[in-house]
Amino acid sequence: LLTIHDVQYLTYPQYFSPVKLRYLKNRVPSAIRRATVVATPSNYVRESLEQHFSISRERTAVVRHGLEPSIGLHKTNESELRARFNLGTSRVLLIPAITHPHKNHEFLLRLMADEWRNEDVKLVMVGGKGLAEEHIQGLISELDLAERVVREGRVNAADRDGLIALAEALVFPSQYEGFGAPVLEAMALGTPVIASDCASLPEVIGDGGVVLPLSAKVWSEALRTVRENRAAVVERGLQRCKEFTAAKSAQDLVIAYEKTLAASQK
Repeated sequence: LLTIHDVQYLTYPQYFSPVKLRYLKNRVPSAIRRATVVATPSNYVRESLEQHFSISRERTAVVRHGLEPSIGLHKTNESELRARFNLGTSRVLLIPAITHPHKNHEFLLRLMADEWRNEDVKLVMVGGKGLAEEHIQGLISELDLAERVVREGRVNAADRDGLIALAEALVFPSQYEGFGAPVLEAMALGTPVIASDCASLPEVIGDGGVVLPLSAKVWSEALRTVRENRAAVVERGLQRCKEFTAAKSAQDLVIAYEKTLAASQK
């Protein structure tokens, strides 16, 4: 049983170094050929494999990610986070993502400088430094956003959960996700999700959040939409994340192993 989380390199090869791209082009097809069954975290990735590698549906299985019921149990309280990260009384938008190009931080920064320039919000960016780090840091200066963008790098689980919980919305304009765990975490913590309609995100979010095409004009109204319909969005998110529990993920994995065993015995 082989697990493939995503095949982003097929969609955005420009986001990979030449060495890593050569490695993936060689190793992924080879691994798929040798596998009895291939597990993916979403139907989107499953269909991508079927399209690009002509693998049959009988040789694939979707094993959804799942959340433990304890998520948020030990989250850092809001007052401590606001003081430590200098958030004051501002409304907060959160993007928890390493600064890789496909995470699309630039889209949010340009929204902050233009369509959302009159919004009393701070954009909190947490996550490690990726391939777009230098560009993103330069763009913050170029767009004069230093006072409205908070950079905190990697944070622990308690701070992450606390930041998600205090945010007005988790904003996630990613161009590619094999699954997109942060949107699931936000829904479970009662925080509205505003995300792109790219790759697996619509599949995971369903009706549990606001899913939009990557257009600044469309996203310009997203914050108002969430504010005016917050209770309904939160409730839909809470209901949606019930489909992604650790127990259901385990059930998917058992089915994938049973499928692998049955195929190997033929």
